[in-house]
Amino acid sequence: MLAILENRKPEVLPKFVIEETLPAEPIPQIEWQHSPTAEAMLDNTLNCIPQHGEWKTWSAWDYLEFFLDWVLFAFGHPAYKMLPKEPAGCEGASMRLYQMFDLSILMLYPEDYMGRLLPQICGKTAQKSSGFYPTPLALCQFISKLVSGDKTERISSFNEPACGTGALMLTQSNYCLSGIGQDIDPTLLKCALFQFYMFSPWLAVPIWWLGQTDLLLGNTLSSDRPQSINAAYWYNEWFEPVESQAENYTDCRVEHEISSGESSEVIDLNDQTSIHSNPVIQEVVKGKRRSRKTTTSPHQFTLFNLDDF
Repeated sequence: MLAILENRKPEVLPKFVIEETLPAEPIPQIEWQHSPTAEAMLDNTLNCIPQHGEWKTWSAWDYLEFFLDWVLFAFGHPAYKMLPKEPAGCEGASMRLYQMFDLSILMLYPEDYMGRLLPQICGKTAQKSSGFYPTPLALCQFISKLVSGDKTERISSFNEPACGTGALMLTQSNYCLSGIGQDIDPTLLKCALFQFYMFSPWLAVPIWWLGQTDLLLGNTLSSDRPQSINAAYWYNEWFEPVESQAENYTDCRVEHEISSGESSEVIDLNDQTSIHSNPVIQEVVKGKRRSRKTTTSPHQFTLFNLDDF
């Protein structure tokens, strides 16, 4: 990071940083195994959102968005500070999800479940045309094995320019601790983030000093600068500017509105110039930012107020 800020060629990460900071054990290897029971549980969970009927209707994408916002709030992601608003006709959906959703069975049988479920609603073109063509997880495993071989390079990074629900990133997480995924569809990126929390937490909560780890919203084939939907919020959660620098930082912020009503800066991690100009990273490196004393809101760890009972 210092090399980027000083416009010089980055040096190899010192060996002592790896030895003293990263655990000596290899990356925990995920053995991917699909479970019809786990997939059925997830499908039944989504069916709990509407009060009547099933979720695979013309409103399927609204129900899916609500579930993703709900579960990312439950995981404590800093971009989701409050429970999402329940869709019309879905009163009480939060409590029904709380009672139905079983995280343990998904953890027991890791798989790209969102990549399996979404094609079932992609035909609802009256509301949305996603152009989503998921890559089978078995093929993703083969690609990752072909690229990385038998080596586990914890300090290496990878880039997936059309990540979808994150299947290839999930399989590559067996070899690397940092990587960037980009997609044009924000719902697919939320699906990827949801699955990262379960199976590859270092992609959901970036090891910010190790390498570039983020999910970017934007068209990979265009020249438009993509928007960070993950790392930008963690940087703001972990670090705050020193008081004397707060005014300068506010002037150079680029705010990005999200569904929860919060805002944060947009970071383009595809090129080094964005890191060079990003005020958060600059101020961390230069000592103008300090760690926050408080982090995620405690309200994110309860889905209802116990005092009401």
